[in-house]
Amino acid sequence: MKRMTIIGLLLLLLLWLTACKDRELSYALQAEVTVTADWSGAGMEEESNYGATLLFYPQDGGEPRLALMGDRKQATLRLAKGSYDVILFNRSFDDFGSVAFRGQDRLETLEAYARKVETRTGTRVIVSPPEKIAAAVMRDFDVEQEKCRLHLEPVLLTRKMEVRLNVKGLQNVRRARCVLQGMPLSMLLHNGQAGSETGGQEFALGNPAFEPGSLTDGTLTGTLNTFGAEEETLHAIEVEVLLVDGKTIVKQTMTDISFKEETDGEGNIVIRLEADIPEPLPDVKPEGGSGSGFDADVDDWDEEHTQEVPV
Repeated sequence: MKRMTIIGLLLLLLLWLTACKDRELSYALQAEVTVTADWSGAGMEEESNYGATLLFYPQDGGEPRLALMGDRKQATLRLAKGSYDVILFNRSFDDFGSVAFRGQDRLETLEAYARKVETRTGTRVIVSPPEKIAAAVMRDFDVEQEKCRLHLEPVLLTRKMEVRLNVKGLQNVRRARCVLQGMPLSMLLHNGQAGSETGGQEFALGNPAFEPGSLTDGTLTGTLNTFGAEEETLHAIEVEVLLVDGKTIVKQTMTDISFKEETDGEGNIVIRLEADIPEPLPDVKPEGGSGSGFDADVDDWDEEHTQEVPV
């Protein structure tokens, strides 16, 4: 019995020594990698509390290594020695409300797409614009030394769009919303290229402003994030306006609309669009018999007491 106990202890000691040796070997095959990131070029100071995500893709085709950065500016981790393609982007996969991800197995297929999409008369429509996404990519990052450093500088991939519509009969508007057709529904993260599938993107119009000296003509504007847009591509805008009587809805469509890309003060690309609503909005009696304030909320349209005014 005593002999069996001794044999058992020797076996446990052997297993422990083997495990220690394996750990030492594994540790020797890894390196300490310190990652730093400069986010100043992305213009996303409001995102600083969200952290970031690192993905290391082994060039030998192995499984990607995911690392979450609580501090998006710096992190230290241990990584198996080898060559990698690396991507860094803001937040984590689960921190976005309007964006989801697919194709995480390969850098070239990692794609952000609109999570909140509805199908309307055969067209898919984004009903909640994507949050800002910024990313940086480093190819051929070699992890060979015991300690390595990697510095990344993310840039903004999503595009801010500013829409300005000229309206005749602005005094009759209570709420307005648009669907901009021909917009991409996704975007590749490694190069910011818009996905091939397109659809509509819905957004609200607000900030009514009358032209100097006019009580009827003016502008409505809207701002939204997009997965990008091509300047050479012509688009259509479907405008839906709820008038001040609270029941009349006017729908108009503008076609062959083009964009203009400009750069803002932070160096980011801004897409600007301006168009004229083709027909004046009809005069109606305000609900309650007096002027009613403009309401830009697009989530509370009354569908039971509406009529469409042909234009």
